[in-house]
Amino acid sequence: MIAYCGIDCSKCFSYLATQSGSQAELEKVAKKLTELYHTEVKPEYVVCDSCKENKRHSYFCSNMCKMRKCCIENGFRTCIECTDFPCKELQLEFEHVPDARANLEKLRK
Repeated sequence: MIAYCGIDCSKCFSYLATQSGSQAELEKVAKKLTELYHTEVKPEYVVCDSCKENKRHSYFCSNMCKMRKCCIENGFRTCIECTDFPCKELQLEFEHVPDARANLEKLRK
């Protein structure tokens, strides 16, 4: 599954940790994100069943992801459908997850 922003859920460490059902894996991901973003990330913040599912979403996805909000409000399956592609927020995402852009470009074809 490809997220709105182009992240491949099957390669996302938050998604994989959630699907493993392992608290230890969630704790590892939280620690990694805490170090990466220099802010406390609790294990419960990284639980994610994919931003496109009506299940559990990560804290970021539920509360701060502008790409998800935009896609839902505009009825887009992914950001590639938007006339503003790639927007400023998406450009920042691509800096952290370069494969996301390529994933979206594949959907365009």
